[in-house]
Amino acid sequence: MIQKKNYQAQEILKKISYLLPIAIFALSLWVLDRQLQPLQLTEILVSFAGIEPLSVVFASAFTFLSYIALISYDFLAMRYIGQSVLYKEILRSSFTSTSISYSIGFNPLTGGSLRYRLYSAYGLTVLQIGKVISFCSITFWLGICFVGGSLLSFYPIDLPASLSFYEIYLRVLGVCLLFGLIIYLVFCQQQRTFSIKGDEIRFPNVKTALVQILISSLDSIFAGSALYFLLSPGGEISFPYFMAMFLVAQTIAYITTIPGGLGVFEALMLLALASHLALADIIVALVMFRIVYYLTPFLVGLIILSYSEFNARKEILINLHKKTYLTLSSFTPHIFAVLIFFAGIILLFSEALPHQMEGMRIIAKIVPLSLIESSSLLSSVIGVLLLILANGLWKRIDAAYLLSVVILFLGSIFSILKGLNYIESGILFAIFLLLLPQRQHFYRKSSLLNQSFSRDNIIAIAIVVLSFIWLGIFAHEHVEYSEELLWQFGTNMHVSRFLRSVVGIAIVLAIFGLMRLLGGSSKDLKLPDEDEMVTVKEIIRTSADTNGNLVLLEDKYVLFNEQKNTFLMYGISGKSWVCMGDPIGNSKNVKELIWDFHEMANLHQGWTVFYEVSEKYIPYYLDIGLTLIKIGEEARVQLSDFSLDGSSGKDFRYSVKRMEKDGYHFEIMQPEDIPAHLQELKSISDAWLETKNTKEKSFSMGSFNIEYLANFPLAIIKKGDQVAAFANIWMTANKEEMAIDLMRYDPTISNTTMEYLFTKLMLWGKENGFKYFSLGMSPLSGLENRTLAPLWNKIGSTIFTHGEYFYNFKGLRAYKEKFNPMWEPRYIALPKGIKQMFVLKDIALLISGGTKEIFTK
Repeated sequence: MIQKKNYQAQEILKKISYLLPIAIFALSLWVLDRQLQPLQLTEILVSFAGIEPLSVVFASAFTFLSYIALISYDFLAMRYIGQSVLYKEILRSSFTSTSISYSIGFNPLTGGSLRYRLYSAYGLTVLQIGKVISFCSITFWLGICFVGGSLLSFYPIDLPASLSFYEIYLRVLGVCLLFGLIIYLVFCQQQRTFSIKGDEIRFPNVKTALVQILISSLDSIFAGSALYFLLSPGGEISFPYFMAMFLVAQTIAYITTIPGGLGVFEALMLLALASHLALADIIVALVMFRIVYYLTPFLVGLIILSYSEFNARKEILINLHKKTYLTLSSFTPHIFAVLIFFAGIILLFSEALPHQMEGMRIIAKIVPLSLIESSSLLSSVIGVLLLILANGLWKRIDAAYLLSVVILFLGSIFSILKGLNYIESGILFAIFLLLLPQRQHFYRKSSLLNQSFSRDNIIAIAIVVLSFIWLGIFAHEHVEYSEELLWQFGTNMHVSRFLRSVVGIAIVLAIFGLMRLLGGSSKDLKLPDEDEMVTVKEIIRTSADTNGNLVLLEDKYVLFNEQKNTFLMYGISGKSWVCMGDPIGNSKNVKELIWDFHEMANLHQGWTVFYEVSEKYIPYYLDIGLTLIKIGEEARVQLSDFSLDGSSGKDFRYSVKRMEKDGYHFEIMQPEDIPAHLQELKSISDAWLETKNTKEKSFSMGSFNIEYLANFPLAIIKKGDQVAAFANIWMTANKEEMAIDLMRYDPTISNTTMEYLFTKLMLWGKENGFKYFSLGMSPLSGLENRTLAPLWNKIGSTIFTHGEYFYNFKGLRAYKEKFNPMWEPRYIALPKGIKQMFVLKDIALLISGGTKEIFTK
């Protein structure tokens, strides 16, 4: 009952997180509409034409200074945590995370996630990066507290008559901001400390705090100055009043988490400045400020981030000798998803604004009015479809590609037919020509109706549609609306065309939403039934990968491809959807199955993870946006080279002779004979577990379960008729590989028992024509502990070298090395950024079976 209530509460909070930003944006548009009622669209266009180039230059200069101040936050943060990172790396990481987070959400978690991804590559720990993020966030607020608090408390705020009621609240806010600043300085003076999960964090000293206040105050002043110099004429409004209102608007916009505070910031600034400046001048200044201060740095930051991501991917693939993927083609779907979304915005906004009458008169002489009206309606429908299809292109869905190609071409034609809009037509046709030869990048045979839409994606579509409706209403607000307008046609009936477009878009969105509801969002989460297990066993029988046998534990969910000749197995821990190993089956279907799993995890708001994967499908994991962490190496012995002869087989000969001299012998127990020895085998297993002071693990390895063991032959060590040790044998039908999973032995017998079992089993495999024998993975081996190595590599290498208390990592590696194996790397493919530490925790819980068991050997 409690779990059900918690789930319901989470669902309600999730819906609120979707609807609240959209509702706030809609309210902001309503406020804007009320403020702009006296204004005509032509007045704004005239003001744009009259903007002073020198104002844009000044705005750009102050934007540059503001971002210099923002970057200084990180330099100061590095001094505070006592870390030395190259200046150019701090510059790149700080600018990239700040410019992108400012534009796509005013969300500190966005910037924090980017900082984690970038700074972790330079060896900073999670705690250190957390300190940097907290330090930068506090620094930002210190500037607002000092500048905003001082102005609101001591400067006479002359609010417009309609807002004079709020003056007292602004005074109180100013006092609260200054009070918060004083408390911070007191804590810094006292060098207060606080603890987070056992980690002690100390407030910076007063000198550092004063520098924080200085650079953040400069940042606030520079950002405000960028907008102030765009206001024409700027001299008609006092700078202190402007700065106070600017900081209030910026702070409220920040709290809403709407991308860039779009709409909210503009509405508040209009309310504050409407009584001092012409409305058209304010609108033009706000639009130019949005372009100069947000859009331009965002594009630069996006280019830098894309270049960094490409280089990171390139380095991974070069190290894996997969040079065929070293092109920008991996980013092609993302590029075209953005272009398609942009094309949708163009088509919608074009329908909201009146067409040029000259073009309408020319086209009316060539084509009938019915075709003009139809083209106009279809353009708006195509526009909203492109917004939806952008998500499908990002996820490489083939149907999204085909539909996009078709409707881009149609859209370019309709743009001509509806009013000779050749610029709009040219943009759409150019995107069509660029997209046409990219068919190979959109390979997913998936339904458009089952694709997931993230929170940000839904909010972005909602903002565009609401902006289209508001822009159309504003452009035609001089018209008296009535039902008859829907059915009026003519070359000058712009309002009627706009209203029909609104109805058309509403119908398209309603149909799409209804079809998604009726079509279902995902497959049921249930363990495989008997029929599915029969299918799984058939796939395993023809597979060259023995790891697929883990599915026979029946403790994992299974996802099949459409043809049911490939599957993957997964478990869920926390928010992490963890696939165990690579997909099993036909390699031609693996790429699509990986995407299906990623899509299903997203539908449930989960994080996609692939645990203990090989190098085979790494490009596919990178394609869905994951990154890689090396977790160890698997030892595989080539059986044709394994022998007891010569100096290399000396130790094995000794083990065999000693064990056989003591009366032990090796044999293979067939699955049908296991039930007769069940109690004997269980006694050995229980004694082994008790000696190791551990419990059965799960998910990534077998457990003592009769239904599981009955699927395989057992390698047995006996003394007389008494079983001393056993291990179940995984084998592939084509004899490519054999391996063992569950290993148990009587703790009272010789410690060379398992070596004897391995030796005899490998000789048996060699005699029976098997190619490789897998000794399993050696955790954390093969990780580099170099100065420039990634953070995980340093941690893993240190644990491997000095972690004997928890697990004998080095001993395990040395033991397997005796068999002269080939070492093949194994990885976790997981989301980027700060999510990684939560994913690693989820995996540990999934494998160990609980928090208590994580630290047991």
